[in-house]
Amino acid sequence: MLRTRQIVSLAAAVLISACAGGADHEGASARASASQVAQLDTTLVPVELRPLTSLAAEWGIGDDDEREQKVAQSTPEARQSLRAAVLPHDQHITDWLDSFGEGSAMTDEAAAFMYMRLAIEEMPEDG
Repeated sequence: MLRTRQIVSLAAAVLISACAGGADHEGASARASASQVAQLDTTLVPVELRPLTSLAAEWGIGDDDEREQKVAQSTPEARQSLRAAVLPHDQHITDWLDSFGEGSAMTDEAAAFMYMRLAIEEMPEDG
C-alpha cells in the first residue's frame, strides 16, 4: 500500500520547488482542478505508466478540497477500479516521482500521478 510519508515528502518537494521559483506552479494548480479534466502530455510519462495517464488526469487533483470531494462522491466500485489499475504500478510511479529529486521542478504529468496516489491514500477501504 502507499506510504503516507513518501506522499507527504513528494508533496513537500513540489511546494518547495514552487516557492523556489521552480515550474509554473500556477499552471499546475489550474490543471489540477476537478472542474476540468487535465490535458496531460503522455510523451512526458514513462512508457510503462502511459496507460494510467487518463486516470491521473481524472483523479490527480491538486486542490485538497476538490480531491476530497471527488473521493467522497465516488462509488466503492470506482475506488476499487482505480486501486486495481494503479497499485500494481506503485513502485514505477514512486521511482519516476523520485527521479525529480528534492527541489527539482515536477512536470504537470508527474504532479497528476502524485495527486492520484494521494486520492487513493485518502479513500476509504471499502472499495
